[in-house]
Amino acid sequence: MSALARSLQRLRPAAASSSRAPLLRAYATQVQADVDTLFAGPPPPKAKNEVVMKRYTGKGFPNIPGLRHVVHPHHPHLHPSSPLRALTLPLRRAGGRNASGRVVNRGVGGGHKQRLRIVDFHRLEDGVHDVVRIEYDPGRSAHIALIHRRGAGAAAAAVAVDEGARLAELESDERGGTTEKRIRRNEVKGGWSYILAPEGLRAGDVVRSYRSGIPTGLVEGWVSPSSSPSSVSASSPAGDVEGAGVDPAASTSTRALGLLRTLTLKPGNVLPLSLIPPGTSVHALSLTPGGRMQLCRAAGTFAQVVAHHGPRGEALGGADVLHMGGGLGPGGRERKRGSVLVKLQSGEVRRLEPGCVAAVGVVSNKEHQQRQIGKAGRSRWLGKRPKVRGVAMNACDHPHGGGRGKSKGNKHPRSAQGVLKGVRTRRPKDKDGNKQVVSQRPRGKARN
Repeated sequence: MSALARSLQRLRPAAASSSRAPLLRAYATQVQADVDTLFAGPPPPKAKNEVVMKRYTGKGFPNIPGLRHVVHPHHPHLHPSSPLRALTLPLRRAGGRNASGRVVNRGVGGGHKQRLRIVDFHRLEDGVHDVVRIEYDPGRSAHIALIHRRGAGAAAAAVAVDEGARLAELESDERGGTTEKRIRRNEVKGGWSYILAPEGLRAGDVVRSYRSGIPTGLVEGWVSPSSSPSSVSASSPAGDVEGAGVDPAASTSTRALGLLRTLTLKPGNVLPLSLIPPGTSVHALSLTPGGRMQLCRAAGTFAQVVAHHGPRGEALGGADVLHMGGGLGPGGRERKRGSVLVKLQSGEVRRLEPGCVAAVGVVSNKEHQQRQIGKAGRSRWLGKRPKVRGVAMNACDHPHGGGRGKSKGNKHPRSAQGVLKGVRTRRPKDKDGNKQVVSQRPRGKARN
């Protein structure tokens, strides 16, 4: 019994004997908040890092050179069987040779038989998608997730882990995608598609793409800026914004924006950069509002949203980011009003349009960098051939070749085609340089 309960029990007889009841302190009653109404349910539990760095040494393993130094990251949650064949293509190898048979890519050849997984890097299709399973992809270092679009008449329950393999083999009557471009690309077939799996995504989770905008009714009091062109917000940073379409009493409020971010900022969801708050880790960024998601796609990579800037370079925050535009609306591409700064892992800061999209989270399989091949034969399975040093070649085969002994003729290091090593090939200030780069990555002593 707590001290408060014991003190109240001692006061009850005294209060009954006296005519005047003693004044007791009133304590606030704990009321359970309506979590389902505000945040659409409690947050899911954090997925544990189940990876095991397997070593094949010790008792039970043969003491052979092929296993002595092998370190292999083992992920128990990966699907053990074959992929969905309709979303794969056969890999035709050329051995590093062009159409005329000349070797243009040294050190390439052989390798195990593979099928390329067709990964959706556009995410144009909106709606709720259930994660069926997480798979290994031999064509990339990151893992991929098989997702399925939840139909209008389907049950609202999420896909269970045990049913993932069975559901993956079922055929759907729905056509693959909502646009003709997506159907021609064959990235989605029957509502099934592959996406990059972020860290922590597991079978049974739900992902969604908001590339075409936030649907009306997702958040109470939310009105899409492109849905009502008649209303114009007075708090717009541009001042004379045409068709901003935001109700200042509802949509531009901090509460509506906070609820929107609570519902949408989940691993695997795709959002425009204007709706992603600063400090959020993202991956698979697009360089144009309607382009392919290109940046940060390798295992363990991510970028970080730094700041939102207005059309005059002023910093934006709060509900002002809703007026940045630049996305893909019902009537086509909207006019952009500002830019977003994104910092890459190399330290480079880029300025992207607010309509560019990115997926929330860090790319999975960050342990890929810690693996050890262990033997040369495993590199041959991966399609890598041995490379001969340039100084060991003849003068007709490499700039470092020829001569007597281990000499390269007092030449600076260069490739077989004669390209000098260490010479910069692009600068942002050049006429044909990349104007999206705000600050370059640190080089040399600046990296330490």
